[in-house]
Amino acid sequence: MNFIQENYKDDVDADQLGNGAIQGMFNNLDDYSEFFSPDEAESFLSEMNGEYIGIGIMMAKVDDHIIVTKVFAPSPAQEAGLMSNDIIVKIDGINAIGISMEEASNMIMGKAGSKVELDILRDTGSELLQFEIERAAVQINPVTYEIYNDIGYLKIDTFNTNAGSSLNTALEGMDNQGIKKIILDLRGNPGGEVSQAIEVARQFVPAGLIAKLDYKSPNYADDEYYSYLAEPKYQLVVLVDRMSASASEILAGAIQDTRAGVLVGSQTYGKSKVQQLFPILSQDAFDEYRRRLKVEIVDAYELINTYNIMPSADEIVGWVKITTGEYFTPNGRSIDGIGLTPDVFLANYYSDAEILEIHNVGKLSQTKQQNLYGESIDVYYAEKILRLLGYDIDSPDMILDPSTFNAISDFQASQGLYTYGILDLSTQQALNNELYQQILKIDKPYATAVELLSQ
Repeated sequence: MNFIQENYKDDVDADQLGNGAIQGMFNNLDDYSEFFSPDEAESFLSEMNGEYIGIGIMMAKVDDHIIVTKVFAPSPAQEAGLMSNDIIVKIDGINAIGISMEEASNMIMGKAGSKVELDILRDTGSELLQFEIERAAVQINPVTYEIYNDIGYLKIDTFNTNAGSSLNTALEGMDNQGIKKIILDLRGNPGGEVSQAIEVARQFVPAGLIAKLDYKSPNYADDEYYSYLAEPKYQLVVLVDRMSASASEILAGAIQDTRAGVLVGSQTYGKSKVQQLFPILSQDAFDEYRRRLKVEIVDAYELINTYNIMPSADEIVGWVKITTGEYFTPNGRSIDGIGLTPDVFLANYYSDAEILEIHNVGKLSQTKQQNLYGESIDVYYAEKILRLLGYDIDSPDMILDPSTFNAISDFQASQGLYTYGILDLSTQQALNNELYQQILKIDKPYATAVELLSQ
């Protein structure tokens, strides 16, 4: 750096040189170690913390409409009274019909304490409802669940800081309905916080070792994580695939080693190395504290913990994520670069995209019938299911047009229902049943899990 500054013709920033050097070093370690700028670190930590600034809704674009598909609880949107299937017509007075999802998201998100005004269409033909919602920190729930017959289905997307509490809420809902058989879907879950995977494991793994964490540095004591569950209360099948990694493999490996459940799917990713995040002092801060304390400190945490000095934001040049240890399963297995081999190995007959699509179709609500030219999210889901079943229908939208009307009539005839083309509650139930059969057809690992739990 001194050589460059002395000889390079143009001006050069010392911090930029330092950042480049740090990036170069970390890029030459493993695939999981990297350098973050302060902005990149903030984004990464927000994702890990399962929190963002907004109003607390998930959205989807259906035809030209932006639809609320989920309202988080608790959230500003829930407090204001927004509901799933609401159609967002205007955002701060600007027409939202035809805009992209990215545009809608950018318009709705903003600084904490600021407000956004939404004009909502809740029922076809009704007047617009107007909501003024104050933006705030919203927790992201990574857990979704459904109950089909006597089997519960749990999907964990990632292990952010809300995973354990969200799972407990889902299990409470299942317990209230007497569910004892569970499919735990970890497919596509890249991992996250080890502590959250351990919290989830304690709901399924019998008392004993869950995982052991071995650190390289003598500054960190090796750790062992235990379950205290006297007796597992669920019959469990776990779905895994090649994108189930890290914390997902900690959980799945513990379940497999302790025989708390059966793993179904394909070989997992194979990442048992653990990373930690450290704030790095800038060159000027390094020089200043070396002068004051007579020690050389790079890690800002060391400055805080050892010398009780809190560095200012401008003294942090960035953050590094570095591999510091490796975990082992209860039986002492290292699966790094190998992965977990499922107890029941299945290659996908359909693509991952097709499996994801069938699970995202959505069940009809069975709350309100829709007549000819009726408009709702239920019509959209009905059209998608009818297309899956091979009925001749236009591209799914939310309008029960003549094409959809005729397809519903044909479907009703095939089901022995009254054939009048109206999307009534009985027809919605029949379509939901057919959707479940399509899931069993397309998602072979899921179907195998159902078969195992039905024995």
